[in-house]
Amino acid sequence: MLTINGDEEITVGIAPLLGAINVAATPIGTVDNALEHKDMTIANFSKTRIMGSMLQVNHIRLAYEPRLVLDDVSFTVAPGEKAGLIGVNGAGKSSLLKIIAGLLDADGGTVMLPRTYGYLSQDVVHEDPVAGEGTVRDFIFSSTGLDAAISTYEELASEVGLATEGELPALLGRFERAQNELDRLGYYDADARAEQLISGLDLGGVTLERYVRTLSGGQKTKLALVRLLFQAPDLLLLDEPTNFLDVEATAWLMDFLERYNGAILIISHDLDLLDRAINKVLRLNEFTHKLEEFRGTYSNYMTQTGDALALMERTKKVQEREIARLRKTSDKLRGFGATRVSQRIAIDKRIATLETSMPKLPQASRRISIDFPVRLASGRVVMRAEHLFKRYGAKEVFRNISFQVERKQRLVVVGLNGAGKTTLLRILLGLTKADKGKVIVGDRVRTGYYAQENEGLDYSSTVINEAMAVLSDDAKRVRGVLGRFLFSGDRVFQQVSTLSGGEKTRLALAKMVLDGPNLLVLDEPTTHLDVLSRNIIGEALGSYYGTIIAVTHDVEFVRYLQPDTLLLMPEGRMLAYSSEHDELLKRA
Repeated sequence: MLTINGDEEITVGIAPLLGAINVAATPIGTVDNALEHKDMTIANFSKTRIMGSMLQVNHIRLAYEPRLVLDDVSFTVAPGEKAGLIGVNGAGKSSLLKIIAGLLDADGGTVMLPRTYGYLSQDVVHEDPVAGEGTVRDFIFSSTGLDAAISTYEELASEVGLATEGELPALLGRFERAQNELDRLGYYDADARAEQLISGLDLGGVTLERYVRTLSGGQKTKLALVRLLFQAPDLLLLDEPTNFLDVEATAWLMDFLERYNGAILIISHDLDLLDRAINKVLRLNEFTHKLEEFRGTYSNYMTQTGDALALMERTKKVQEREIARLRKTSDKLRGFGATRVSQRIAIDKRIATLETSMPKLPQASRRISIDFPVRLASGRVVMRAEHLFKRYGAKEVFRNISFQVERKQRLVVVGLNGAGKTTLLRILLGLTKADKGKVIVGDRVRTGYYAQENEGLDYSSTVINEAMAVLSDDAKRVRGVLGRFLFSGDRVFQQVSTLSGGEKTRLALAKMVLDGPNLLVLDEPTTHLDVLSRNIIGEALGSYYGTIIAVTHDVEFVRYLQPDTLLLMPEGRMLAYSSEHDELLKRA
């Protein structure tokens, strides 16, 4: 099945790449069926990737010149093993997953993959858009080739009905093989399995008959995950799969992954997920650019690294005290002249040995340091919504929404997936048109918008050009603000498309800081951030002097925001916030 010719070209006859979410899988049917599908050759399989029984990553190196990202990274994920890939934003986690999935070429090293694997991007909207004119059923079934098998069966059934007596024997043989193929692919319970996944991930009333083009961005992201889980490959490659899930869907996914029989390599900032669904931690060190491996859950990892760090700190202190004592002794011996030279030399050698063996404590991760300035105060009434209605086709999203937001007010919009939270924000900003009603913006209102899907970023631009577009006449301030968001040196020339999810979030927020808005409209701003960055940004927004309208289900972030009001969607009811509403926020 695997041929490597003299030009090192790799042709794999049993692993087609299945588009849309870049899921690789074995083709349907026998080897003969594979030949019918044009040998299923993977044209974009890189020279460094071959097929095997497990995931084996060997000596991977990657640089976004001149910045080194990955250096000699090697590890394995055995069949049934579940590994969590961790590290700060920008450490190279998403890049490593893309290299494994064949979507990014490494500068060196090799990757060996199991027979079937599937990849889910954390940025489905930009990187792996879910498109097509077919139904949700067609899209899900295409992950295994079941859609093609159904089509073949239906065509043959029609031909059998019209066949002559002479044509019938051959057609019946093909018809029987088509029936067997449906059996093999689990056709008779496929709808039930797909509906179970749709229900578990809470796609908000989406049916198998619905057309994919009618789904929202968030629903398409979930549908990409449904398709991947339906395929059930030997290896799941998941990049932040819970980003757009509410608490029930996240809990369901945790249970699913915990019971999953295949191997998993997952990136997640959800610490509960890393505790329940993994048995190995792979940490990318942002200073050495190498990978460190730890057995057990994330809690086990924290215990191991905490104990090891504590031991290193104790050892370092003991050795520093001993060096100080020996230096005093050496200084005293100098006063005795030549009579104590040999003793002093022995002590100096001992000092040199201790200094050489001194434990080198790991560098602390760099912290972003920010505030959100307000250039000009707004008028007392910042925004007023009057009798807003919105529907998409036959589906009514919300009706008769009316509210007012005043200067320095902090409003958090709450509701289940599909309740119209993002749609409401876009209507308030004039990006989406309401079917009825109007939005009145107050005097001197200067708005900063953080979009959940980073739609305000130009992926073809560089970090510095994106920031300079906001404040073109003050390069010094732009570089200063970017530095506070950890974009310094040559990193400011990095292309936006190569940034991690967390780095894109930091860039979007840096642009807001440069613009100095007095109204912040935030749609899930902590989705891609690591815990440290999330807390720092939360603290900065807690002391912001302007007005905030936010959509978030991150309870810790809400506590930093200190909101005074909740807007419940889709009913449009306003109520004063208290900590008693935290459980409601978790479920939103």
